[in-house]
Amino acid sequence: YALGALPSPGVYVFAESGDPIRDHYLHYGKLGKGPLYSFYVPYHLTILEVPLSLARVALLRDPIIVPKGGPEVDVVTAAKQDLKSGEAIDGLGGFKTYGLCENAEVVNRDRLLPMGIAEDARLKRDIPQDQVLTLDDVELSPNKLCVQLRQEQDAYFSRP
Repeated sequence: YALGALPSPGVYVFAESGDPIRDHYLHYGKLGKGPLYSFYVPYHLTILEVPLSLARVALLRDPIIVPKGGPEVDVVTAAKQDLKSGEAIDGLGGFKTYGLCENAEVVNRDRLLPMGIAEDARLKRDIPQDQVLTLDDVELSPNKLCVQLRQEQDAYFSRP
């Protein structure tokens, strides 16, 4: 991913160990209590990845990345603190919200607010800390390009 991270983008991975001894040391290394552990490496080796991927495609006819036909997971918006009606949500890494991964099916069914379009959305009601926001909780700016593109994406993938 690339979110303007400095000094460079990176690789972010969730993993589980399944081994109590490894779990102990992952917790000791301040990676949490599990069962999922997150790892971040602030770079990726494109100088190696691209040529190896091209070689796999050319020599082995092995597809590297294959789309499944639609979104599978989304990042939704949750309140870092109690939020008040009328407030505008700040951007990624701000003080008011944080992101949580959720299955795309749940996001659509429950009308959860995607993190990518939450910035500058104005709250219609008070939201308690740690509650996930819904599209019904906010007023989105219809003039923002990211909102327009998200609506277009949602319409495209909701077709039968």
